[in-house]
Amino acid sequence: MDTGKFTLTTIPLPIAYAIKDKPFFKDFKESFISLFLCTVGDLISGVVMGVFTSSLATLPALIILIPAAIGMRGNIFASFGSRLGTYLHTGQIDPTFKPSKPLNQSITSSTALAFIMNILLGLLAVAVANTIGLKTSFTDMMLISIIAGVLSAFFMLLFAILIAFLGYKHGWDPDNLTAPLITLIGDMLTLPLLFLSLNLISGIETHLKEIILIVLIITTILPVINYSLSKKPKDYYNKIMKESLPILTLCGILGILSGTFLGTKIESLITIPGLLILIPPFLEDGGAMGGILAARLSSMLHLGLTEYNLKPPWKIIHMFLLVHLLGIPVFTLVAVFASIVSQLMNIHT
Repeated sequence: MDTGKFTLTTIPLPIAYAIKDKPFFKDFKESFISLFLCTVGDLISGVVMGVFTSSLATLPALIILIPAAIGMRGNIFASFGSRLGTYLHTGQIDPTFKPSKPLNQSITSSTALAFIMNILLGLLAVAVANTIGLKTSFTDMMLISIIAGVLSAFFMLLFAILIAFLGYKHGWDPDNLTAPLITLIGDMLTLPLLFLSLNLISGIETHLKEIILIVLIITTILPVINYSLSKKPKDYYNKIMKESLPILTLCGILGILSGTFLGTKIESLITIPGLLILIPPFLEDGGAMGGILAARLSSMLHLGLTEYNLKPPWKIIHMFLLVHLLGIPVFTLVAVFASIVSQLMNIHT
């Protein structure tokens, strides 16, 4: 007879498992909190896109750059945060902000990757815009990509270090925090900085823009080349650059392809700006959840807690289950929040 007593059997099995298994519940709680904050930040970015539709109308090709730029910040600096988590777990660095070879070279490599990718994304966006017939300017697109990228890199590095170190000090697993929270910071910074960069250069004469572009390329790329060719011991730097450049290039191309699809629908997006609110959270929340999974797998491999095997052990299935469970409340919140924000701000949907 049903006495009405609450037991684990009265709620869905996956949720019951999450509550019953304490380590699983801890990971779920930490990840959900960071993903919740990430979702809020993504929606703020979406609102920025919805509000600045007039700017997209003046330079439609910018829509091609937006998904790639947002994704690239997350790819570079979430990876940086993941490395910090692994270094902390393995005792290679301490959460004391004391300079060390792994930390210094990881910072240098992440900065170098950001500078290189800013230029690459600008070039790809211009090429695609010209191919599909969107209004664009080579100088403007390159300046926007580089200026926004350089400004965001400074803040992203700082926040990534703070998130990893302070989280670790307070007993939280950095692997559950870095990807979503760095994605949050990246989303909240990247879009406003892209539109800010557009506004900064809009009143500058063409020949002066060209001079500024040349100066920016020289001042960002020459230090990277100089350090890369130097004979200083830089094992961490070399390994990170060698492994990251091909992957980030592929990610950049995929991001530009996403932007290309949006570019072909630019007229519809401008007339229904409410749809723009959904773009950042749908792009980034899935990536953040994948980042959590990748960071945890990386740390487990480095710590020797698991080995590569075609048949994954239960602890790996456990982590996949965690990520899939997180997707249910996270994407539900995305839809609900986007609808509420659109109505409150009177953005057409």
